[in-house]
Formats: sequence, structure tokens, C-alpha cells
Amino acid sequence: MARRIYFASDQLLVSHLYTLLEKAGISALTQQAAVDVPQDESAPVAWYSELWIMRDGQLANAQALLQRALEGERSEPPYNPQVLPDLEALAGARA
Repeated sequence: MARRIYFASDQLLVSHLYTLLEKAGISALTQQAAVDVPQDESAPVAWYSELWIMRDGQLANAQALLQRALEGERSEPPYNPQVLPDLEALAGARA
């Protein structure tokens, strides 16, 4: 039986996780779902991508793989402008 194991508004992330699962031999599929349909016709619809596992026997492996992948996404260091060289100093040095 298929089971939804992850959903997010970041469609690129869901697609990446799907690819990781497929490369690991875990049968998966993605599906888009409209979560918030506004009553005003000019307002955007909120779309979410869902990630589904097709076989219950692969659920534990899929959850572990997703957990490792998502922890890796969060562990990247934030952008720190102080680490980059001062562009004005570089420009002055070349002049």
C-alpha cells in the first residue's frame, strides 16, 4: 500500500528526495496537491509536492534516508559575508 512520507512547498527539494529514493532502489512517486485555493481568483494557489513510498516494506529505509538527507540540508553553514574577501580592497589592489 502506498504511503505519503513527506510533503513540502519546495518542489525542487521534494524532487531531489525522490531521486535519492529511486537511486537507493526504493519505489516512490511524487504528486502535487493544491492546499490553499483562495476565493479571490487573482490570488495564487498554494501548491505542495507530496512524496509517496509505494511498498510498506521499504518505509523504514525510506524514512532513514530522508532523515539523513534533510539533516544534511540543515547542516550547511549559513552565508557569512565576513569570510569572503573585501571586494573594495581587491579592486584597489588591482588598480
